[in-house]
Amino acid sequence: MSNINARHIAYEVLYTIIQEDGYSNITLNKYFNQYKVEEQDKRFISEVVYGSIKNKLYLEHILKSYSKGRVKPKVKVILLMSIYQLLYMDKTPNFAVIDEAVKLGKKIAGNITGKFVNGILRNIERNASNLDLKYKNATEKFCIENSCPSELYNILKIQYGVEKAQKIVISFNEKSKNSIRYNPLKITKKDLIEKLGSAVSESEICEDSLVLNKLNLDSSLFTKGYYIVQDEASALVASSIGLPIDKKYKILDTCAAPGGKSLHIASKYFNSSLISCDKYIHKLKLIEDNKEKLGITNIEVKEQDATLNNTSFNNKFDIVICDVPCSGIGVIKNKPEIKYKITNSYVEDIAKLQYDVLDNSKHYVKQEGILMYSTCTIDKRENIKNIEKFLKENKDFSLESISLKNSIVKTRENGVLEILPDEYSCDGFFIAKLKKMEEKC
Repeated sequence: MSNINARHIAYEVLYTIIQEDGYSNITLNKYFNQYKVEEQDKRFISEVVYGSIKNKLYLEHILKSYSKGRVKPKVKVILLMSIYQLLYMDKTPNFAVIDEAVKLGKKIAGNITGKFVNGILRNIERNASNLDLKYKNATEKFCIENSCPSELYNILKIQYGVEKAQKIVISFNEKSKNSIRYNPLKITKKDLIEKLGSAVSESEICEDSLVLNKLNLDSSLFTKGYYIVQDEASALVASSIGLPIDKKYKILDTCAAPGGKSLHIASKYFNSSLISCDKYIHKLKLIEDNKEKLGITNIEVKEQDATLNNTSFNNKFDIVICDVPCSGIGVIKNKPEIKYKITNSYVEDIAKLQYDVLDNSKHYVKQEGILMYSTCTIDKRENIKNIEKFLKENKDFSLESISLKNSIVKTRENGVLEILPDEYSCDGFFIAKLKKMEEKC
């Protein structure tokens, strides 16, 4: 790594996420690659970044209680990450955390800033066991202490009730299990488990997934394409199709990039052909790169907007995958910055876009074919409400019950999969399976 230290990199990453609306995983990888960060420093930086973002509203409330007036954005980021370290990370002594914050403050904004940072942090450290924070009411206290914006909390409360909403909000700050998916084209699950040993265990959620017991795996196996990183819930889309895997099908993925589900389906339904579409050609390059590494030969990528009808596709596909863009509420555990972007109007807008994609995708399904609809969100407007509207307007489609093998995930009464983040240690997810029938009179 260059002469820039781990805390400075953590600051740069956090500033990009907070002030420039960056995404945590993308921003972290960018800086890790730029500075060739070693594994030990990666773990430290990741903990500071994710911890500070997950607890941002609470950290801001503490800072506001212990500072007078407006704090400049750059200084605020230094203070937030330092308060997080003081309260949540015990491997580094408090004096060292404060000393490093002062050095960083001086470097970023001058000597006077260093003195300001020192005074704020020492005051917080002295009162850490009794911060004596003020709240307007119990609801505000819950939202701030769990760093959940009130608008997001209200959305969840209206849809799931107070008790369930609070469980979901609390789960956002918990860690999800990291998982990988084995590649059946190159190795059996049993053989991969033998090669990785105690580093992995079998998933109870998806039969094609393995849960990581430690983060450092044999990278040569990844490079050779024996496994790929994919969340257990995301991997359930391929498992939810439920058709015999040895038969030949024509499959279309209308919103494929970055391609995890397309790659999974193509390797699972190895005798079938699959067209993966996306409107962004640079994202399709990710699918091209991964299919080569994984040894997948039955995927063709195509640049196409999922909201626009391609008449050459009409009534041509046995299986159509409609994994639509969504608000991402289900993946907040791994992308905590998302919770600060959720508004009612944003969800309503994206739900309309989703419906447009679903309504256009129906044209591509053959008679007796399957249309899979999935999202990584838990807002009902993006999920079951879209499905109910679709079924009301398209009498030639029926909702089929999803059946999973070797999974603890239970299908809801209406046959869909609704995975809530407080119920399983994976992403929140929604999957519905629709079948095209003869149109009813």
